[in-house]
Amino acid sequence: MSVGRITMVEWTSDAAMKAAFKLYLSTQKEYFPNAQAVINVKTGPLSMMSLAIYESFEEAEKNLVGRQKFNDTVNIFVKDTFYYEGDLHYFFQGPNAAIVAEYTEKDRQFFEAEKKAEKSG
Repeated sequence: MSVGRITMVEWTSDAAMKAAFKLYLSTQKEYFPNAQAVINVKTGPLSMMSLAIYESFEEAEKNLVGRQKFNDTVNIFVKDTFYYEGDLHYFFQGPNAAIVAEYTEKDRQFFEAEKKAEKSG
């Protein structure tokens, strides 16, 4: 059965939240390669909820090292964070779903390439 990991984060400032989103996009494939789906929701002016879906608990556990690396990097910008995880009991996506997000896969690829260029330059 698939597993969902829900992470709640409260940031110290809007600038910190935006910087963390950019970092997340640039490292998502590196730190969370096993995630089958990720939905990040801005739940307040300085808060967010992230839902990541994994194939199994074992696959979710493989990403804990990457999760810790990400958290260590952004920790100074975090007021509070915690996560839950559990079996995925229901998933629905409408056949005609037109889901629109502030950031897309194209943005993730851009920030990932930008980070690689910074490392090599």
